[in-house]
Amino acid sequence: MKSFLSKNKQPICKWGSIPQEIYLEGNIPEGYKLCVNPHYPYCIIDIDNKGIGKNGFENIPSHLQKELDEHFYYDTPSGGRHIWIKYSGNKPLMNKTSKLLIDFRTEKGYVCWYHDKDIRECIHLIKNTSKELNNWLESLFLGVNYEEEITE
Repeated sequence: MKSFLSKNKQPICKWGSIPQEIYLEGNIPEGYKLCVNPHYPYCIIDIDNKGIGKNGFENIPSHLQKELDEHFYYDTPSGGRHIWIKYSGNKPLMNKTSKLLIDFRTEKGYVCWYHDKDIRECIHLIKNTSKELNNWLESLFLGVNYEEEITE
């Protein structure tokens, strides 16, 4: 994990060059947001809520809702949610968006941190994913390389 500042949803530094386990210390300056980048095997399910008919929560299979509610999460200012998971599958998942208003963030992505505690205080709350959750995530975010391998 690592954290850094952003302004207007853009990092103020080359966040990919920040080493792992480097964290912003102190207060967040006015006009800036704190962002967090997970490292493998931690990932983030980013559920967007943009109003009626544009709500990612409506696209979560009902049989997975209870499990997702048990993972570490925090709500976003727009009514969405960042659900932190420890991916227990063995397929390469991609950092990408989906048309379902559910995005996935791996070590190649980041999210704004809207929790009142430091990420280091919350890592122990992040749970492993179940096989059912892995199957759903893999159906949405499976990496291209894996698909090419199984078709050859």
